[in-house]
Amino acid sequence: MKNPTGLTSVTFRHLSVRQIIDLTCQAGGQGIEWGSDVHVKPEDLDHARMTGQLCRQAGLEVFSYGSYYKLNQGLNPQVEFRQLTQAALALGAPLIRIWAGRTPSAQVSEAQMEQAVRETWQCCEIAREAGLQVAFEYHRRSLTDCADSAVNLMNRVNHPALKLYWQPNPELSEQENREELKRIRPWLCRVHVFSWLPDNTRLPLREQQSRWQNWLSLIDSSVPLLLEFVREDREEQFRQDLADLNRWLAEKTNAD
Repeated sequence: MKNPTGLTSVTFRHLSVRQIIDLTCQAGGQGIEWGSDVHVKPEDLDHARMTGQLCRQAGLEVFSYGSYYKLNQGLNPQVEFRQLTQAALALGAPLIRIWAGRTPSAQVSEAQMEQAVRETWQCCEIAREAGLQVAFEYHRRSLTDCADSAVNLMNRVNHPALKLYWQPNPELSEQENREELKRIRPWLCRVHVFSWLPDNTRLPLREQQSRWQNWLSLIDSSVPLLLEFVREDREEQFRQDLADLNRWLAEKTNAD
């Protein structure tokens, strides 16, 4: 079995929903994560419903709803997060991505951590009632900016609806990223795939082939792999990157 692959829609914020669906199909992807900032805004349920229908008509999965709900920002889960669940249901997304705040984990106080745990639990309960899951973006300058903090947060919330994304930190070495990935694997549900240098310069994915093949060996084949932020925001680069990723996965499957 090969990991399903596809696209995070925010990679091409300038393209329409139909253009993104066409591009994903042409490139050989199986699904899309739709961003809540441009393509599927939470207040427009009719558009969310239409987007999901267009995906299914094209034979694509809706992998997730990529929201920009951030912990510890004064949001009310009963208002803002509940609205996101309604949009996710209209879209047909099984999972809502949220962010673990906007503060580096090393700078978060115990009071802020406790607030984050309470808020996450509320979001998870709302999602569970709707038959959805919640997953944290794994990102720098947040409570999921390293494995130590991410594992601590997941253990303290301890909710069955809560999962984690993973993506490499360009500032870490290949082995350091591998160790991070190994530690968060029990909660892993989605992976953002990209090829960046420490200064965030974007490269073709194949220029980090050995790194990705190393990391892919740790990722269960059921976990969707979503390409994100390709070099120069070029559609052709996305096509090439997805072709390379699909080839590596086929080789991995054959080797297994």
